[in-house]
Amino acid sequence: MKKIAILISMLAGLAGLTASAQQTASTYKVTADFSYTSQYVFRGLKSASDAFTPSVELAVDDFHVGLWTMQPISTWQGIKPDNEIDIYAVYKQKVTSTISVEGGATYYWYPDAQPEKTNSTSKSYELGVGATWEYNQLNATAYYYYDFRLESNTLVGSVGYKFPIAKLGTSVDVVFYIGTVGSRDWKPDALRTGQKNSYNYYGFDVSVPYHINDRAIVTAGVHYANNDNTTIDTTDNRFWFTVGLTFGF
Repeated sequence: MKKIAILISMLAGLAGLTASAQQTASTYKVTADFSYTSQYVFRGLKSASDAFTPSVELAVDDFHVGLWTMQPISTWQGIKPDNEIDIYAVYKQKVTSTISVEGGATYYWYPDAQPEKTNSTSKSYELGVGATWEYNQLNATAYYYYDFRLESNTLVGSVGYKFPIAKLGTSVDVVFYIGTVGSRDWKPDALRTGQKNSYNYYGFDVSVPYHINDRAIVTAGVHYANNDNTTIDTTDNRFWFTVGLTFGF
């Protein structure tokens, strides 16, 4: 109950700030998303089965601040996975008509983690920089992240394309990605620190967004991810699906 109360308070605070800001400027925007995923996979590694992943984001011109959370519904590998709350801030800047760059920071918080019992991690934080190229329906991205607690370097690139379906007022969005991770302290809160983990991962996402109206979008997606060389016990060659409702104000 405590973590739920904290989450609700943070969501309400962001929504209240946005409502106040909208009275003085039209460049403020808030987006809330309520999604379900049949598996939670982050950077090629699964850490939970089905879960809810609600989020909220406040945008002020080119600056974005948000909160994303993963609330597991069922057990996985015989235990209930730790819920996750991510707080992030990103600044995006358009350089040309087709290229934009961004930099940001994310704080990963696992309120239910018990490192002394499960070797889990209670918190972590990272910085990231990246660039995006867009031309018509085609886009490509390249990002670099450094996690200070995990002492981890992550490089990931992607290529995507939107296939418009004009008659239905939607599109089929396809993204292929590939990344590599190298960590010198994968379990910083464990009794034995300095555990290394380096691996590669790749996959694709296929999503179909449908605009209910100008402010609401329903999105369904199918996803695939695989990894190799990881030192932890994780199942590769996995598929999962997501469905979500997004509101913009």
